[in-house]
Amino acid sequence: MLKNYLKLAFRNLVKDKFYSLINILGLTIGVTCGMLLFLYVSDELSYDRYHEKADRIYRIVSYIREPDKINKWTSTQPPLVKTLKQDYPFVESYVRFFGRGRTMFKLGEKRFYEEDVYSTDSTIFDIFTYKFLEGDPKIALDEPGSVVLTEKVAKRFFGQENALGQILRTDDTTSYKVTGVIKDVPKNSHMTFNALMSLDANQRNADGWGGFYINSYLLLAKNADIKKLEAGFPGLYEKYMSSIFKRMGIHITYQMQPLTSIHLYSKFDGETNGDIGYVYTFSAIAFFMLLIASINYMNLATAQSARRTKEVGLRKVMGSLKGALIAQFLTESVLITMISLVSSLILVAALLSFFNTVSGKEIGYMELLSPKFIIIGLSIVAFTGLISGSYPAFYLSAFEPADVLKGSFKARGGSFFRKALVVTQFSISMVMLICTWIVYQQLNYMRNKDMGYDRDQVLTIDFQGEQPKARYNAFRKDLLDNPNVKSVASASSPVSNIGGRVIFTVESSTGMKEMAFKPTLVDHEYVKTMGMKLLQGRNFSDELPADTANSVMINEAVVKRMNWKDPIGKKIMLGTVPADGKNPPPTALVVGVVKDFHQQSLYNPIEPLIMIYRRANPVIHVKVSTKNTKETMAYIGQKWQQAYPARLFEYRFLDQDFQSAYRADELRGQIFTAFSALTILIACLGLFGLATFTTEQRVKEIGVRKVLGGSVSSVVMLLSKDFTKLVLFSFPIAIPIAYFSMDRWLQGFPFKTDISPWIFVAACALTLVICWLTVIYQSLKAALANPVKSLRSE
Repeated sequence: MLKNYLKLAFRNLVKDKFYSLINILGLTIGVTCGMLLFLYVSDELSYDRYHEKADRIYRIVSYIREPDKINKWTSTQPPLVKTLKQDYPFVESYVRFFGRGRTMFKLGEKRFYEEDVYSTDSTIFDIFTYKFLEGDPKIALDEPGSVVLTEKVAKRFFGQENALGQILRTDDTTSYKVTGVIKDVPKNSHMTFNALMSLDANQRNADGWGGFYINSYLLLAKNADIKKLEAGFPGLYEKYMSSIFKRMGIHITYQMQPLTSIHLYSKFDGETNGDIGYVYTFSAIAFFMLLIASINYMNLATAQSARRTKEVGLRKVMGSLKGALIAQFLTESVLITMISLVSSLILVAALLSFFNTVSGKEIGYMELLSPKFIIIGLSIVAFTGLISGSYPAFYLSAFEPADVLKGSFKARGGSFFRKALVVTQFSISMVMLICTWIVYQQLNYMRNKDMGYDRDQVLTIDFQGEQPKARYNAFRKDLLDNPNVKSVASASSPVSNIGGRVIFTVESSTGMKEMAFKPTLVDHEYVKTMGMKLLQGRNFSDELPADTANSVMINEAVVKRMNWKDPIGKKIMLGTVPADGKNPPPTALVVGVVKDFHQQSLYNPIEPLIMIYRRANPVIHVKVSTKNTKETMAYIGQKWQQAYPARLFEYRFLDQDFQSAYRADELRGQIFTAFSALTILIACLGLFGLATFTTEQRVKEIGVRKVLGGSVSSVVMLLSKDFTKLVLFSFPIAIPIAYFSMDRWLQGFPFKTDISPWIFVAACALTLVICWLTVIYQSLKAALANPVKSLRSE
């Protein structure tokens, strides 16, 4: 019986090639998009799950509550996890990561800078799962002066040679012995690294509770009581930290984050992660694309129903049961879906590399052979085949044979349902169109917003370490001898990545008060080089040596936070006053106020900033002309090698750093745009199906109108009017959904664009144009047809 169903289904597909092609095309697009989005969502959900003990690993994050604000940091104090291990038996182990940042490694004459280098406890390989290519994970970081490299870094230094036992030196001339090489950290990890170093004596014994500068992880026993651990955090504050922070009005507590939830759910200052909202969004898009593709099949199948009425009538007269007819039509639907699935698998394989580029993923071809992908493919066939085939199957099998064979049957039933499906299609399509528009408007807003400084043609050179003042002054002077170098400045960090907070004692209306602020060290050329605007007071001066000890500059956010009416001359002590009052920190006066500028990306709010004067700092900013850029960079590189022959010349332009901060959202925006366009395309196929159905049902009416003198334009308007009503009806459904969805999405940005009414107007107009372009073919075809043929049987 099944073989017969398949044979008949195949014959019907071949019989009407154009109809079959449209059906298969719509389903193929929907299934392909669904599979690609499934791969994206699956990758997002896989973060950190490759660790064998992932379900028992937790990161500890800090909540620092000041009288007027709450800071949320991923960093903690060094002794925290050691203390928890001592106090709670179900804490099996811990590991801490001390960030070293960008580090230069030397092997003879070879020198390389490596990003993401950490010093860490030797217990890391007991907690996290990394594949060792060389060395023993049990002892790899036990000894001081040990380093474990990733495969990529090891090959860069040693090629195909054995790296184990080799000696590397860092830019501070410390020697490290290579004790292990591991496979590169998988991309689906919330934290990646290129090298891990053993802790030095100071890091091993660090017991200060005042500084937050490490990342801490715990490995808990199975079925450990997390609530019991969190309940003990207030006691930790009272026992170890209250003597430091209580007098400042600062309270500290912590939160346990499951390792597998960090990537999608963690939203802390300075952290770049995924977003569970996008997982839900892309999952919904995949579902709706499959649904719209299924709706297309329903519309196209019922549009062709007039051609199959006699077939149904004859089969019923010959004794065919309704159930057999339903099975036949469902078989046709599943067959089309299977053909679409095979086509989709070919397309997914062909497009995977391009999709990886667009999405920023590294999904391998072996993922297409994974059990979960096979299961999802079969599920798509079952869902799409049954959903898309169910309505036509029950609709066609309900025809009365007597009416059909007498020629008096008219397929009118279900018109409301079909129109409702088209309204649903265009409502979904319009929601996606509006959302895409607003996403790109927000991204464009962030790209073009005034950051408070001039990022164009500014390169940064990271010195990494204490910079010799005499060499810097000579280097700076040499650079300024080149007419294409406009200005040179130095700071403690790049202007776009000022992090960390320090306690200062600041003058307030109630006396000197200890509060946390962001600090940065700058020289007297910094404000000029970065194009910042001085609002009050003066800049630091090279002619006033005392500025290094008794002067600071601040931003507007400090003025607002302190509620100062006249900030110039206000006192700021560069540190906290000891409890015994002895050896207080130096007191500086505010000499200038700069306009607020973004110290990080627009995902972070502007924070109160204190600028401290130092003549030579680790990060050098160079403002260059747009003329002869290549020659200018060669000149700067030559002078760098003369001033610092032991250090590599590596630089980045600020606008590159700026763009990279929004790369993840831009990639998501590209995905959203592509699938929005495809959703509209599939919806247009559905509209085409309904146009086909309507023109076939009204062919005699059109013939009569033309015989009675009706023009082509009047017939086109007649047929287009009904479809226009359907699309117009989708507007009041789509607009509120799109508005509230995007308004909620924009709430996650401290700085955001406004949702303009013109976006909705333009989206409605564009949707109408797409609708008219879609139906005009069938309308013109019907209007231009010879009325004699349609009326011949009358």
